[in-house]
Amino acid sequence: MKRSAIIGGATWAALAAAFLSTRIHLTIIELLFLLGPLVVVPLGLELCIRTTDDAQFEFLWTIARWVQLPAALCAVASFWVSPSPASAALVAPWFCFGCFAAAIALKNFVWAFDRPFSLVCVSLSFPYLAVGCAWLMASRMGLMPMGFQEPIVLLTAVHFHFAGFAAPLLAMAVESKVKNRGALVRRFFVAVAAGVLAGPGLLAAGFVIGPRVKLAMALVVACSEAALSLYFLASIRGLRSRLAQAFIALSAASVLIAMVLAAVWAIGEFPLQPFVHLNEMAKFHGTANSLGFILCGLVGWSLADRPVPSAGEK
Repeated sequence: MKRSAIIGGATWAALAAAFLSTRIHLTIIELLFLLGPLVVVPLGLELCIRTTDDAQFEFLWTIARWVQLPAALCAVASFWVSPSPASAALVAPWFCFGCFAAAIALKNFVWAFDRPFSLVCVSLSFPYLAVGCAWLMASRMGLMPMGFQEPIVLLTAVHFHFAGFAAPLLAMAVESKVKNRGALVRRFFVAVAAGVLAGPGLLAAGFVIGPRVKLAMALVVACSEAALSLYFLASIRGLRSRLAQAFIALSAASVLIAMVLAAVWAIGEFPLQPFVHLNEMAKFHGTANSLGFILCGLVGWSLADRPVPSAGEK
């Protein structure tokens, strides 16, 4: 998955450079979304391989090594075709990959007698990815599920690729660092992790149920991810890699900024007098959340979990 992440990162960097020079006609939401399939998902898969039992997910890891990058590139190509069945056909490989990964994760969760925290995180993150793929499919077909229009449809795909898929994996990464802490610290982490794991689904439900529920769930997500960043900061002192420490610290700072913006937006949305408009949210919250919190977090924890070479290997 390292090769996929490197190729995906180079592809996304080229897209970002073309976007900044106005050589391509992508919106900021579309550009940030493409970071998900190209970079975030392969980094998340790499972190899963390092953290979970390989035997349980060996088939998924094998398929992902061959399928993930081509499917992600097909999703990128779909944005050069106007929303239509042809555009949806290009998204189909990514949709199938997301559904396949979700099915494997749920099967392993249901049949597992002992469910460690890492398995719970993986079992929730991949179904979230599948939901995000479904909303991407709807976006590229030009559909309006439950009456929602663009850019909300694509933003929902963004939400489930980042907050849904990636954030639980970051909680999984930091959980190993709090096992030996005091009982109070561990109990608070359980509450924080529960908010990170359940929050994306509850927030999506809030959009359907009503504004009060949407406000409450947005605040749950914001508070949970902000609290998770505090665990990031408390854990970096025990890491050997200086580079990992830098990335994780940047991730923690970014999520604090992003969640403050999310809370301000949610409070303003309740009386339908937003303090921060949707385009501004996409630009500032979206950038801080995707590039700062998620991307830097995945890179940092992947570096932190890298084995330290022995004296004979140096």
